[in-house]
Amino acid sequence: MKLVYYHDALGNFGDDLNPWLWNRLLPDFFDGREDVLFLGIGTILRQEIPADPIKLVFGSGVGYGVPPTIDERWRFYCVRGPLTAERLGISPDLAITDSAALVARVFDATRYRRRGVAFMPHHASVPLFDWAGLCRRIGIRFLDPAAGVDRLLRAIASSELLIAEAMHAAIVADALRVPWVPAVMYDHINDFKWTDWCRSLELDYAPVTISSVYDNSRRRAGRRLQAYLRRVRRTGSLTRQGIAPVQEESPREARAQAAAELEALARDESRRRLSTDRMLALRVGQLADALDRVRADWKR
Repeated sequence: MKLVYYHDALGNFGDDLNPWLWNRLLPDFFDGREDVLFLGIGTILRQEIPADPIKLVFGSGVGYGVPPTIDERWRFYCVRGPLTAERLGISPDLAITDSAALVARVFDATRYRRRGVAFMPHHASVPLFDWAGLCRRIGIRFLDPAAGVDRLLRAIASSELLIAEAMHAAIVADALRVPWVPAVMYDHINDFKWTDWCRSLELDYAPVTISSVYDNSRRRAGRRLQAYLRRVRRTGSLTRQGIAPVQEESPREARAQAAAELEALARDESRRRLSTDRMLALRVGQLADALDRVRADWKR
């Protein structure tokens, strides 16, 4: 069996949760053989998935590209939410929630003291503006989605509030019972997948808009070299990859506006979200039951 997920060359929290989580929950399951593909965390259910192997789906979603054609080689244990189930034409009973919620079964958030507000942008937003510098100026902890799963889990667990443009930051915060609020800065945010997940927990997706700002800071020579070296360490390849396009840099007034909006959002308690304890326990229990079925069906 092979664990299949999207690999970002620089690292991305939601995708990188896959090896971190599944190797803990399903130890010794994955040998790299491609006769059975395990599709877990991510918006990865699309037509490009190879047709021949058996596909074991556990909490994945649709939302990018054309959905796959379903046949007898697809084995669904659960999907991210009701929109995915509807789009695929499968039973709504399979719409449990995103399987990243199982992080709560293997990570003890109660060990950490909660202080302050944290912010994780979408990984595609990071190169567009120096959000880390802005966060330092207004007293918010910046969480780089490429920082590594262990570090980011500790940071989320030790926050009083998480502002999330990255969906899996919100999913993990909710699972660890850390209040969160969805934010949108740029138009690459996928409303469909957010809505799909939120509906699985009987929540509405109502993001707060933060002004889009640009400074192209990741294009500067020093930062480009750092990013390149991280890519080499992560992938083992010396091949350079594309860089974010040049945008017109935002004036000082626009940057100040974005800072004020983010700062106001950190103070606005009315925007904070958290699924009910009852609903989360129900969904995590259903995921655990489905995982038991995976172990029974595919044990060696």
